[in-house]
Amino acid sequence: MATSVGSKEQEAINFLEKKMKNNTAFSFEETVQTAISALQSVLLEDFKASEIEVGVVGKEDPSFIVLSTEEIDEHLTAISERD
Repeated sequence: MATSVGSKEQEAINFLEKKMKNNTAFSFEETVQTAISALQSVLLEDFKASEIEVGVVGKEDPSFIVLSTEEIDEHLTAISERD
């Protein structure tokens, strides 16, 4: 399941549904990178790690974590290498 709230909510939901259509079992890395890609696509921006914050709540461990700038940068690099 994927969802979004806020400005351009429907565009983000459409992006997420398209990405998850054939695969709903994403790894942690795939989940974070898909969420960042959705933001970049909908907002038409390429982010720097210092420009966004990423928070994650796990399914098995429902604690909330905030990724460091270094972790976000690693995900941004993976996204740019993939695309």
